[in-house]
Amino acid sequence: MNRRSPQTLTASQQNRRAFTLVELMIVIVIILILLGLLIPAIGAVRLRAQQANVRAEIANFETAITAFKQDFGIDPPSGIVLYESGTATWDQSSKGFIRQLWPQFDFSLNKDINGDGDVVDTITLNAGECLVFFLGGVFEQTPDGTYRVYGFSKNPAQPFLNPGHTSADPGYSAAYSASNTSRQGPYFEFDSSRFVDTDSDTALEYIDSFPGQQLPYIYLSSYEGRGYRTADLPATLGFRSVYREGNSAHGSTPGVPFKAKSYQIISPGADFQYGTGGNYDPDKNFPGPQLPTYTDDRTVEADNITNFVSGSLK
Repeated sequence: MNRRSPQTLTASQQNRRAFTLVELMIVIVIILILLGLLIPAIGAVRLRAQQANVRAEIANFETAITAFKQDFGIDPPSGIVLYESGTATWDQSSKGFIRQLWPQFDFSLNKDINGDGDVVDTITLNAGECLVFFLGGVFEQTPDGTYRVYGFSKNPAQPFLNPGHTSADPGYSAAYSASNTSRQGPYFEFDSSRFVDTDSDTALEYIDSFPGQQLPYIYLSSYEGRGYRTADLPATLGFRSVYREGNSAHGSTPGVPFKAKSYQIISPGADFQYGTGGNYDPDKNFPGPQLPTYTDDRTVEADNITNFVSGSLK
């Protein structure tokens, strides 16, 4: 039987077995195009998932506020001043809210509301801080530097008793004694890693779950329909007005507030910016600057997430 001798490939035949440089370049370009299409799509899916998480959390806040109202008869206020000293003179507005919430409250007793070991602080709570305090309760910093919230004591005269303290010794207790375990709340399950204090006044705020977020949720009460209060807005955050129905163009006449008889909850969204608030029309996009008439740009509000619009603003 005759065997064929192996054939030696010519140089041109060997070259045809490998990709040419042009073919490799075409493949690389196609891969880059596909990546260019895929990466934004993946980013959009991730963003939608993050937005859905924040919307779900806002819904949980609403559930918590409903539970709070069932116990105390009113929605939490979004602006109040608390005084730790039993000899302090309370402003009438703050005293009135406390009387509504705890009719038997004993103003003459010392109370360590922020758990810092003294009873001398005046604690001014604004929009985001009220959300944490009334749904979380009294709080203190633990030895590892994180914060814990404890709800409120069921003692009708001393609801601000901290379970780490006794009425005779308001000082800090690292052991967190169980001297006052009968509690109301917390009404919301806060993640302690997301507490912040943007204005450095020892009152806690809470940020949403967007990675890198630094600005807290804003909570604004309409006071059972009596009207939103501009004084409740945190001056340091640039947010100047509750959201209202109407033309979102600059200089528009203020419309009726969204959630006029309840409250607004606002997340700054993925861009970590609130904008200014004010009129908003779900059927229109926020306007950008139009020189020389006005220079402010409201498009930063387009990703804000609220409890009065499904999805984000636009």
